[in-house]
Amino acid sequence: MTTKMFKQSGIIGLVKMMNKKTLFGKFKDVVLYVVFSMLLIFLMSSFVIEDVYSAADQLTINEQGISDVYSIAIGRTPSNVTINNGNTDDSDNKTSEIKTSDGTTVVITEYALGDTNDEIRDYTQILYSLGFLSSQPTNQITEEVQTALKTYQAMKGLEQTGKLDRSTIISLVAEDIKYEKGDSGKMVQSYQQILVDNQYLTADKATGTFDDATEAAVKAFQKAKGLTETGKIDANTMKALDALKK
Repeated sequence: MTTKMFKQSGIIGLVKMMNKKTLFGKFKDVVLYVVFSMLLIFLMSSFVIEDVYSAADQLTINEQGISDVYSIAIGRTPSNVTINNGNTDDSDNKTSEIKTSDGTTVVITEYALGDTNDEIRDYTQILYSLGFLSSQPTNQITEEVQTALKTYQAMKGLEQTGKLDRSTIISLVAEDIKYEKGDSGKMVQSYQQILVDNQYLTADKATGTFDDATEAAVKAFQKAKGLTETGKIDANTMKALDALKK
């Protein structure tokens, strides 16, 4: 009886000890889980914070604070935040300066499709005179002008942007365009016809060949318009003639 009781008490004690150990093990597991979770959360937070500061370096924030920066880090779209990737948009910087050989500073304004300005007419005039533009020069960058610019840029080895950008403007201005005695072609005939329409030249002289009669007519036109009487159809004379084109 005593032996049986001892065995029973021993078994009961062992069970109690096992139960006690199991409870301790469970408690330990819970503690380890909590510690591990906190560590994981801390590590994840550090990465997010790093992303936040990285995003902050790329932003110009207008009265929004860290909440908008944080929204970028977690993939949301913030409001009233301008992202600056280090690139300046063309619309923000349309002017540049160059210095001529005599030290004069010239400000160049660039133009793109849809822009309108009287200065554009001067550039389209050059494209027209060179044969890249078929319609009468205007003060707007139209799709036709854009195509003409791309063709001109390709011929000159320039980047084919279709814009009146800095390099294209410099190239166009450098073009020495004029028609004088001995020249011939459709452009000469076109200007002769304007002189005919305005009674500076007789109709039978609009042959496409720049002869003595045409030179005399050009001089008379230049005198009437207050231009230098060179007898050559230079850029200023072209501009004045184009203004009379029907």
